[in-house]
Amino acid sequence: MVGKVLGIKDLEQFSSRRSSVYVDPECDKFFELPLFIAASSNDITTKCQCFQFSPGKEPALRSYTEIQQLLQQGKKRDVKNILRENSWPINSPIRSQLWPMLCGQHQTKQQMLDGFYWEMVHQVFGTTELSEKPIMLPAFVDATHCLPYHLTSTGRAVADRIVNVLGYDCPDITYSPVLYPITSILLHFMSEEEAYMCLAGLVGSKEKVFINQTKLQHEVTWKTVMQIAKKHTKSATSYFQRICPGLKLERIFMDWCWWILAGLPFQHLVRIMDCYFHEGIKVLYRVALVILNLFHKECQSNNEWSPDNIKNDIGNALIKFCKKIPVSPAKLLHAAFSIRGLSTQYISRIFIKTEMLLKSRSVLTSGSKQLIKSRSSDNLPTSQSQVNIQMMSHTLTIREL
Repeated sequence: MVGKVLGIKDLEQFSSRRSSVYVDPECDKFFELPLFIAASSNDITTKCQCFQFSPGKEPALRSYTEIQQLLQQGKKRDVKNILRENSWPINSPIRSQLWPMLCGQHQTKQQMLDGFYWEMVHQVFGTTELSEKPIMLPAFVDATHCLPYHLTSTGRAVADRIVNVLGYDCPDITYSPVLYPITSILLHFMSEEEAYMCLAGLVGSKEKVFINQTKLQHEVTWKTVMQIAKKHTKSATSYFQRICPGLKLERIFMDWCWWILAGLPFQHLVRIMDCYFHEGIKVLYRVALVILNLFHKECQSNNEWSPDNIKNDIGNALIKFCKKIPVSPAKLLHAAFSIRGLSTQYISRIFIKTEMLLKSRSVLTSGSKQLIKSRSSDNLPTSQSQVNIQMMSHTLTIREL
């Protein structure tokens, strides 16, 4: 049998490397750890739901070192393909190195000195000791979506502290509901300081967009997803409008990111994050389109999702559907990356057009309720639109995702 098979002592080390101190130990079952049975000192059989060892054939999973070398050589497209195709087990220790490296490549600030994070913690809280009392979260956090993903109470306190320090260091962040859930996911595979550095890289990225940081960006993004869905999942969007004549599609797409972050099983989320930390938010766009198509198919063949059962609350039905999505993480990603016509230029064009429309309406209806921001910034391009404009100005180098 080809491939390294772990003994009992190795298994303990493997588990400890994978399992974060912030994660509830009860969720080891949730992580589907491989079952190693020692029949004798020379006979060890491996059973794993994530991948199978087969005689004479080694699993084609790339190592961290291989990916690191490709990034250092500037071969980002090769890295993209590897991340899309390599279904590392959810409990693989590779992510403790892989994710910080992927996020770190987007960092635009000068190299942070060792101890920078803890100095920031001390500035914000006056101590580096973790408080036993709850701390107030920044205003940009959506309190209804502080998803813990099986973190312990200590893990949740650490997540609270990370987003507070990030808010202190990045005062331009005024609305970012997905930031807390991503923090929780990161803490499954790394230390508090590493998780902060990853987030700093994502929010500071100038080349790609990862996390929306204002209400305007948030609204433009879900409306962009809606416009893309009308073209690429036309049957699904038409179906929802047909069974709910009085329903506006906006009501469904406002929560698009929660189909993924609050709906999908954790093993699906982890594989999505493998690609997202390298490629950006467009990975989530693609996954959302696949979810819509799958849900539409189930609505036509499964009584549980019949029109009578979902027409009063399609948004909630979508999240329930995602919780028991009928495809594996590998199949979900394969379908997502098989969608044709979603070029960077195409998405950027829709985003900019939507943003300009929202800003023009804001000017015309200045007396109505507006986003909470200074008047002087109303007509300035957001950081995300600047990225999109830059992408469109280099159309000769843009290729399909």
